[in-house]
Amino acid sequence: MDYQDYYQSLGVDRKASTDEIRKAYRKLARKYHPDVSKDPSAESKFKEINEAYDVLKDPKKREAYDMLGSNWRAGQNFNIPPEWASQFNVRGSNGTGFEDLYSMLDGIFSHGGGFQTSSHGFQQDLFRQPSQKVSLSVSLEDLYSERPVEVTIAPRRATDSVSKPRRLKIKIPHGLSHGDKFRLAGQGENGVDLIAYLDVLPHDRFKLEGKDIYSTVQVSPWQAVLGASVETETLGGNVQLKVPPGTSSGKKVRLRGRGIHGGHHYVMLEIAVPKTMSAKERQLYEELRDLSTT
Repeated sequence: MDYQDYYQSLGVDRKASTDEIRKAYRKLARKYHPDVSKDPSAESKFKEINEAYDVLKDPKKREAYDMLGSNWRAGQNFNIPPEWASQFNVRGSNGTGFEDLYSMLDGIFSHGGGFQTSSHGFQQDLFRQPSQKVSLSVSLEDLYSERPVEVTIAPRRATDSVSKPRRLKIKIPHGLSHGDKFRLAGQGENGVDLIAYLDVLPHDRFKLEGKDIYSTVQVSPWQAVLGASVETETLGGNVQLKVPPGTSSGKKVRLRGRGIHGGHHYVMLEIAVPKTMSAKERQLYEELRDLSTT
């Protein structure tokens, strides 16, 4: 297994915050998603950034990875530093077991095997691989509709010349949202279970918070003052939104049940002031100013 610099894969500094790592991953995921990108290396690049993100987003995995560092290479035995036993609450039999640490490291490097550990002469293969992990990037529209999502499952080892990428239609279980995971029995490579981590891609018009959707709609000053009915986009299609008379900028209007899995859609009303006016419009605004008591 070749060493992969996860920070370099995501294009972030080694001191990057979790938020910076998440933003870098989402940007690259949109760029190299096999269903979108025309880059011939998109599938391998998408696998690479998913592997990097899976480790760096988890504080425990990231800490262990940072301790391994770039000195680790395929074929080497890794001698567990004594301080890891206390730092990671590792306990073994007669000081030689380290089973808990093996399990944790197996979760970090679950993409391929051959790496051995040694401690006091004890050797164990970390890569038992009872399951295969995949990041399932979906749109808000996919999550809302609950239709099956077609994804590309790449081999766990980029150098594997036998296993080829394959396409799989996945039905996302009802009620799941960003950051949740679910198991697909026997759908991984060589018949192992596939663990899918749900990653909802950013949307240019909607924001997801839990099961609720948030968006912004601009209304004119006269619509805000007098009240109006304006057409508003939702994940389920366009609807008529009632703007109450006397609406202030920043008011939220709830569209019940228009979110994800029974959540709601909240529309933030924003008063848009005209940038240009005709002479007549300006005259009317001046008359309104003179008549106004507020």
